[in-house]
Amino acid sequence: MSTTETIQQQGSPAPNFNLEAMEREVAALVAQGTKDLEIELCEERIAPYIVDITKPMKPVKPLISIDGSAVCTAGNISAIVGEPKCKKTFLTTALVSSAFAYPFPDSLAFDNVKANPTLSVLWLDTEQSESHVRKVVERINAITGIARLGEQTDCRLTMLRLRELEPKERREALRDSILVRHPDIVVIDGIADLLYNTNDIEESDNLIGELMALSTQYNCHIINVLHTNPGTDKARGHIGSSLQRKSETVLYVHKDDNISIVECQFSRNEPFERFAFTVNSTGLPEICSMPTETTTKEDEVVAVLNGYFSGSCERSVLSHKLEQVLGLGRSAATMRIGRAIRKGILIVEGKNVRVTSSIAKDLPHDTSPQGHVTAVASVNNVAEVANVTEVASVTQVTIPYTSDNVAGGTRSPYTAPYDDDECPF
Repeated sequence: MSTTETIQQQGSPAPNFNLEAMEREVAALVAQGTKDLEIELCEERIAPYIVDITKPMKPVKPLISIDGSAVCTAGNISAIVGEPKCKKTFLTTALVSSAFAYPFPDSLAFDNVKANPTLSVLWLDTEQSESHVRKVVERINAITGIARLGEQTDCRLTMLRLRELEPKERREALRDSILVRHPDIVVIDGIADLLYNTNDIEESDNLIGELMALSTQYNCHIINVLHTNPGTDKARGHIGSSLQRKSETVLYVHKDDNISIVECQFSRNEPFERFAFTVNSTGLPEICSMPTETTTKEDEVVAVLNGYFSGSCERSVLSHKLEQVLGLGRSAATMRIGRAIRKGILIVEGKNVRVTSSIAKDLPHDTSPQGHVTAVASVNNVAEVANVTEVASVTQVTIPYTSDNVAGGTRSPYTAPYDDDECPF
């Protein structure tokens, strides 16, 4: 008698084997196992980047501070931007040299920069000939005071001249030198020369991503020197836009005759007050008084606020109007408002800003549309207001086309730098 017949005689049902169901069940188990393995691998990959606030945090290491405000900290990148021949390299030389200068009482270092003689610096020059690069080294040695110690070279400084190399080779030299030297501060004087095309989005973003990775991996700070677009304070090309977005600090340099003015265009930390420097008779940069300005950028903000809004309006409304009237980007407009507030020219009242009483009483309060235009146009250096097609509506004012404007007569806003509490980072 077969087993099946025996089971049936005992009153038990015969088992029903469904091969397809079993295969589906096995496939489901395999899929679940595969999914669990993928999750475990994902967990392993993201584990190093999870922020654990229960662990003690290492103190932030300021490498360059100006007037007590941290400008460059370990693990970040920054930018020094300005028009050609505005002394960007001189400024970078002064800041870096002052940061690791020996504390001689009569030091030539900037007295607004905190010194730390234990720092080490790697400097990459991509533009100048050997003779000019040697002058940069001599300038740094003069400021740091190494010559007073009886030395001709400073072991804390490594200078590379990369003018003859291709962009790819310059990037390789950057990686190799950081690996070998482990510097606290890296200076790339001519960041655009590490690219074949400064307007290539993918190439620019890849370079900035690599710089951020290097600064994190080696716990150093990378300072990048770059030109601005002609006639503007915006760093050149897509590399400039990407750099400004990712930088801890952006310093903007511009000239007034023989004096260079340095402004904190953007900072993730407390911004420093702008200052000025000049090159003395010995060819070294030194702090000097700010030049006398008959009209400042803050005057332009006051003129727009007083002319269009009788001296008071919401901060966001004023920012939008500055974009329209002065042809600014969103970030530049908010930066000017923030600077005027810090200087006490504007007062914050909730969401509103208003002109300080002592200033407002000296300004015209013509509430007519014609008065609005006249008040703004009377300020020096303000973009000319033209093409008013309907005097009754101030919204008909258009800004003349410039190289920074896009088709349609409005400047396309870029995403950095931001200012004060409006910073999204």
